[in-house]
Amino acid sequence: MTISEIKNYFYRLFKGKSSFAVVFWLWFISISFLIELFFETIFMDSIYAQNRENYTEFFVYLILLIYSFTIFLIIFRTANEYKGSKIWSFLSKVLVSINLFFSINFFIEVTKFYFYEDYLLEKEISSFRKSLPMQIDMNSTLIDIYKEEKNIYYKYQLVEVYLEDNVLRNRFKKQIQNSLCEDSDTLDLLKKDYILDYKYVNEKEEEIINIQTDKKTCGDSIYDLEILSKVLDKQEKI
Repeated sequence: MTISEIKNYFYRLFKGKSSFAVVFWLWFISISFLIELFFETIFMDSIYAQNRENYTEFFVYLILLIYSFTIFLIIFRTANEYKGSKIWSFLSKVLVSINLFFSINFFIEVTKFYFYEDYLLEKEISSFRKSLPMQIDMNSTLIDIYKEEKNIYYKYQLVEVYLEDNVLRNRFKKQIQNSLCEDSDTLDLLKKDYILDYKYVNEKEEEIINIQTDKKTCGDSIYDLEILSKVLDKQEKI
């Protein structure tokens, strides 16, 4: 097939002048199936999937969106030119419209993941809430967690824990804040200027103590773990 013939074929394809059966079964159904197979068996298991450090997934979904929009136009044009059963023409338009709808939604989700910093965190919190209440140890149960702007709220219920004495309360508060300042996951949140608000209540839902932690609470040591991790990585590469 010559270049001229190829150009003519795609010109007819985009103008809706090609065979309706070929356009529907080959360019829409078969290629859509191969794309889905690629995502399920190859791409999603690769190191590129869901990695913010590279934009491979974003560009893959962008290409997929462009293809979905293009095949949407081609199907509509070809279906309008189709002289056969109007039912097949109508069903093809419905299917390709659904396909475009899902492609747009997937692309929006991926765009949020890459360009909306709070998106993944909010999804994780929303998913985690479904597993509550969660027994943490014999004396404490996590009963709620939610996010408002840059504040993340945790609500714990304590059993047989008595903090009436100020010395005990201060010691308990210090232990909680130290643990948050030493944990890599919570450190990542604190470095992004989140405030972690831990509220502890008794069995009657009465507040026992409320502990707020931000990156100032942890002091300059907040970056120590990150520096140590980089040093260890360099030593391993040597």
